[in-house]
Amino acid sequence: MDGLEGTRNAVYGLWLAIDAAPKLVRDMYRGFPESKLQSEAAELEQHQIFADPPAALRTRADKEKLLWWLAVRLRALENLLYDIADGSPVRRASDCMASHAKQSAFILMRDPLHRAAKTGDSFRRRGLRHARVIPTKVDDLEVVLVFADDPRGRTRAARAVPLSSGAGLFKDLQMTIEDVNGGFIVTNAIAPSQLDVIRDQIAMASAVDCIGVVYPELTVSKPTAHEVARCIGDSSWKCELSFLVVGSHHEKTDDGWFNVAAIMDGYGNALEPPHRKLFQFLDGEGPHEAIEHGTYLPVLVLEQAVVAFGICLDFCNLAEDPPYPNLDVDYVIVPSCGGASTMKGHIRRSTELLEKLKSRTMVVQQFYAAKPTASDPLGYVLARVDPAVPTLADLEKTVPWTVCSL
Repeated sequence: MDGLEGTRNAVYGLWLAIDAAPKLVRDMYRGFPESKLQSEAAELEQHQIFADPPAALRTRADKEKLLWWLAVRLRALENLLYDIADGSPVRRASDCMASHAKQSAFILMRDPLHRAAKTGDSFRRRGLRHARVIPTKVDDLEVVLVFADDPRGRTRAARAVPLSSGAGLFKDLQMTIEDVNGGFIVTNAIAPSQLDVIRDQIAMASAVDCIGVVYPELTVSKPTAHEVARCIGDSSWKCELSFLVVGSHHEKTDDGWFNVAAIMDGYGNALEPPHRKLFQFLDGEGPHEAIEHGTYLPVLVLEQAVVAFGICLDFCNLAEDPPYPNLDVDYVIVPSCGGASTMKGHIRRSTELLEKLKSRTMVVQQFYAAKPTASDPLGYVLARVDPAVPTLADLEKTVPWTVCSL
């Protein structure tokens, strides 16, 4: 253990040791008194951190003693990591990288927004008090940590502005759908005065200090998204946001078709790498989305929040396990398109994130049905911030603009 990098690696090694413990053992962490954990860690001298680990592991009490020994030392190492860093700003993913036994993760020294370490919480919620562990891979997906230049976020944070985001839906949206490789691709999406609507909504969101604006999946074409980026980038439009999700679009590359979220910072710069949809839309023997699978999970580090992104089924797929419960982020932002069953899946998944890591969810979903009716909503907006489970009626929108408290 030497310097900042060595200490970061040691933190990760101890975190892995506890996280990999048998569930019945790891669950005993919930019973550890938080005040005692903090005080013993603060009193531990550096030369004592790896000294005299308990050896016997025959009984439950033996295992609990070892778990406590590891927990105290993990906290002591976290304290040491902060002492060595001494408040130095972190602006690159490489400055967060930790490795141990051929595994790697980012140790991001940012307090979780929505939870504080307390007795009764699980290890994943409070193993570290102020830092968080974000794996570099979840299954076969590469997690990429992206640090945004976000002076507007610093200004909002200094003014203690509560977090909020705008959610836009489109009236009279028309999609052009074509058959490709035995499936479907949306080759265009347009709504009346769409650019003007987006311009005005970005201005409205900026006027009330929103952190971002989100539009639904497959509702904004790639050329329109590029025009939004251009108008923000050259200051033609008023924009004081930290990020935008200008919907998503189907895009053809040398590797095939992808469903790509148009995520950009508040200056119109595209998120790199982009988020490409992970799970394709399938409808039994009906139509399927003719796309390749994404391989990256970008995590955006803003001044006020740490954010991951998904597109529709990436989040609401209940048949498989999406990656988000394994990402210690403050928010998961999801542009979506579909009907009631799609939104029900989002509600259920948002409950899981709240329970596991107290991560919050924002889903902006354009309503779509093969046979629409006059009673259909324009869409749904889910801003899940507490355990109360909303109903579909709570989330239905008949107007195109909503500002959500986050």
